[in-house]
Amino acid sequence: MTLAADLDWTPHQPARQQARDIVTADERRYRIVVSTPEAPAPAQGYPSILVLDGVQHFAAMSDGASALSRRPQKTGVEPMVVIGVFHGDGRALDADARSRDYTSVAPPQGEQVGKAFGGAEAFRRTLTDVVLPLVSDYLPLDPSRRALFGHSLGGLFVLEALAQQPDLFSRWVSISPSLWWRDDLRLEGGDALLLGIGEREQRRDMVGRTQAFAQRSSARLLIAPNADHGSAPLALLPDALRHATAR
Repeated sequence: MTLAADLDWTPHQPARQQARDIVTADERRYRIVVSTPEAPAPAQGYPSILVLDGVQHFAAMSDGASALSRRPQKTGVEPMVVIGVFHGDGRALDADARSRDYTSVAPPQGEQVGKAFGGAEAFRRTLTDVVLPLVSDYLPLDPSRRALFGHSLGGLFVLEALAQQPDLFSRWVSISPSLWWRDDLRLEGGDALLLGIGEREQRRDMVGRTQAFAQRSSARLLIAPNADHGSAPLALLPDALRHATAR
């Protein structure tokens, strides 16, 4: 057996995915990537899940949705459109853009020194006024069955958005939310909100903070066994997708 020459290798593009770059009025740049299911759209449109931090989570969510929705009667995951929101050109994680877009208040003293913050309201308007209409014009989506997924600071944004505009999405998924950034957040999530945390997330008392928040918000809480901060979204991915399409 001989090894193939380098020129025999070609770029691979995932099927059924399309991307579009946008620039907001205040010159913030995002890449929007959508993944569409093979199944035809229902009469009322596809359910959808909008995934923050697309560079980290879109591929896994898209692949998971594609695999699990092939047998929805077994997995509880229906065919859905996955919408990834990437900062900039979508090639790398932008820590400054994340802290800017996903927070509404300054961090606790001594934390995240020098980082941007306070842009959550502007980012939420970008989702409501630009991203969701753009995708809805392109694909048949059911406006009554759309979910928002966020992890870490993105998870905090999910909770703040739910508190500010609870009718924006019908389902909300917040994994390992950065509640240490603001411990004063209060809301009633109920069945619409799924909280998740990794069992090994002990820094900043992440598990304890999330458990306390779940109790006071009446939200469902899942603790992923042996998962840390980075692996919790993957460990809880099937649960997040089931929650997103639950009726």
